Amino acid sequence: MKYSILLIFLTYYQVSLSQEYNLKIQVQDIPEKEIYLAGFYGDQNHILDTAVPDTTGLIYFTLKESYYPGMYRIFLDKNIYFDIIYNHENIEIKTQYNFLYDSLKVISSKENMIYYDFLRANNEYRRKFDLLAPLVDYYPQTDTFYNIAKTRFVNIQEDFVRYVNEVIESNPDAWATKIFRLRQPLFFDPELDEAGRREYATEHFFDHIDFTDVELIRSNAYTSLAIEYMSIYSNPNFTQEQLEESFIQAVDKIMYEAMDNNIIYEFIVDYLVGGFERFHFEKVLDYIAENYSPEQCKNEERKTDLQTRLIKYAELAKGKKAPEIVIPDINGEQIKLSKINSEYTLILFWASWCPHCNEVLPKIHNIYVNSVSRNTLEVLSVSLDTEKEEWLAALQEANYTWIDCSELKGWDSQVAIDYNIYATPTMFLLDKNKKIVAKPITFNELKNIFFKENIIR
Repeated sequence: MKYSILLIFLTYYQVSLSQEYNLKIQVQDIPEKEIYLAGFYGDQNHILDTAVPDTTGLIYFTLKESYYPGMYRIFLDKNIYFDIIYNHENIEIKTQYNFLYDSLKVISSKENMIYYDFLRANNEYRRKFDLLAPLVDYYPQTDTFYNIAKTRFVNIQEDFVRYVNEVIESNPDAWATKIFRLRQPLFFDPELDEAGRREYATEHFFDHIDFTDVELIRSNAYTSLAIEYMSIYSNPNFTQEQLEESFIQAVDKIMYEAMDNNIIYEFIVDYLVGGFERFHFEKVLDYIAENYSPEQCKNEERKTDLQTRLIKYAELAKGKKAPEIVIPDINGEQIKLSKINSEYTLILFWASWCPHCNEVLPKIHNIYVNSVSRNTLEVLSVSLDTEKEEWLAALQEANYTWIDCSELKGWDSQVAIDYNIYATPTMFLLDKNKKIVAKPITFNELKNIFFKENIIR
């Protein structure tokens, strides 16, 4: 009986141990510092473990039972990293610190062998495609070399499509295959020119893409696809307004493809919102808020951060009445937005530590002082500082004469929350009824709106 219990215990213990795997990394010439193992949630990474290389550059991590199969990132430094696929197997990798990808070799791990073979094959294909496409577009068709280039252009596409299909068929149970299925290339007819290929890509980009695999959220697969598709709609010659109009078309297509799975749908919306926030694309954010907000919870306490942000964007769209502001000025007296009597009010969010604010605000103040009357325009300047001394010192140095206020709570200020502030400077131009007329991004855009509204002539 005791022997049986011991045998059961040992068996259970061995099974438990088998749930953990080793990640061994040999990095030549690596500095002696902490190395991070991080998990993925789209384009965001969260640190799971740390290790320090020994004197030979050897690094060990234990891939714990709680780690899900998926993509993980090894940070050798803040901007020096490489990715691995973990799927319940030991992993051994060798590389050089200064030539990370070119020298990377997978010693053991089927997942990572096929993953890195695919990455290299894809990079090689892209290089050849990008060199051959202009030849097919512009090389004289009467020259015999044109037919050689055209044939090669077709062949490299056929070869790569064949390679991807063979990898998928040979490794149907590999986690990396989930990514390969999303990365199947489009085949472009050589008769299409650059504009034709772009048009074809906008229509057929998602032909092989399935937005229902929730496990792929634990990688950068969906976010990379979103970036790649958005880039098709980008044009360096576009104004910001034209670029936003173009991106709205891309958003419509992406969200249509992602709507079959609620989890992935919300994940994609969250990712797009974060990206457009970084680039201050207010028009696209308003459009997403109006058309693609995830189903809102009836219980306010259960609303996600994304839902709250999107609700705010919808509430702050042009034509909507601006939220009331009650905030102390430099003397501690409460200022109310609704009590400001002027034809237009500019709400200006800034901070003393914001270098771009220190460039833009003096230009706005010059207009405020020299080009408009208080009956026409008032400026409510809201600082996101947390230290009163720094705020007052900045005001004294700049000698602003408009209404200066602050709760001294930084991003946690109620007014910052009410106005969905995620960057400085941020501006809202209101009419006499305190309805939002415009949300200019740059000083030149603000100045043009002032002319359009006859605030300055």
